Amino acid sequence: LFLGCFTMFRLCASVLLFAVACLAQDPAQGWLSYAKGVSPTGKGKLTLVEAKWKVLDNPRRGGAFFSPWFGIESSDNLNLFQPVNPWTFDNWQIYNEYFQWQPEHNENSRSHRVQPGDVVYGKVTYDPNENSYTAYHSDMNDKWSVKTTIPVQRYDGKLKEYTIIYFVFEKVWRCDQYPPNGEVLFYDIKVEYDNKPVLPKWTTGHVDQACNFQATIVNETAIKITWSTSGPNPSPDRIDWNTHSLAPRSPRIIHHPDHREHHHHWDHENNHTRKH
Repeated sequence: LFLGCFTMFRLCASVLLFAVACLAQDPAQGWLSYAKGVSPTGKGKLTLVEAKWKVLDNPRRGGAFFSPWFGIESSDNLNLFQPVNPWTFDNWQIYNEYFQWQPEHNENSRSHRVQPGDVVYGKVTYDPNENSYTAYHSDMNDKWSVKTTIPVQRYDGKLKEYTIIYFVFEKVWRCDQYPPNGEVLFYDIKVEYDNKPVLPKWTTGHVDQACNFQATIVNETAIKITWSTSGPNPSPDRIDWNTHSLAPRSPRIIHHPDHREHHHHWDHENNHTRKH
């Protein structure tokens, strides 16, 4: 009887772990507030998304890792490609990041330190000849930029389609560790599906709620995310004190700190990266 119960326990545990793995997708734990955009017709693939925003003021209290960003997502919410702008404990950075849930893979481009008030520009475009997307990220003040190219993942014999846009503020910390601005404004937003300009259908939401984070659709080309530095604070167990990446978990991270241009071609079937 004990052996039978133990076997049943192992079976139930395996089923539970499989179910959790299947449910793991975006929006992910740590997203404080976000705006989600989709095609107004429900059809088409993303071919261009771009936006600008200003680097926020330094937090009055350091020691945290968080970021405002925008990105494109596959229709199954398992592949995310994003120009990011994290506060990395004591300074602001910009770089491109790709996260893939299955098989799990996270990759960052080379990064660059930026200053409060700098205007940063991000753009993601589709190349139909290569079935790939390229993210371009730049500091418009000092003219630094980086490009990263990621192939569209082939899954079950079919190429995935990127159909979702996200504007997000991510990672949970104490409220007094966020920038005193209390607001980030993404502006000059442009979106194309199948190479045609469109006005996406927007919705807003939360995954983790803290510090009164709230995304708001300002107008056709602007989205803002607001917060309070005075609370309410999250419970301590919601803070990942060891986080060093915007990846929702802790996968293998490929980070390129040098100052050469990289085009990263992740081989999804052979599980390795080819650099050109």
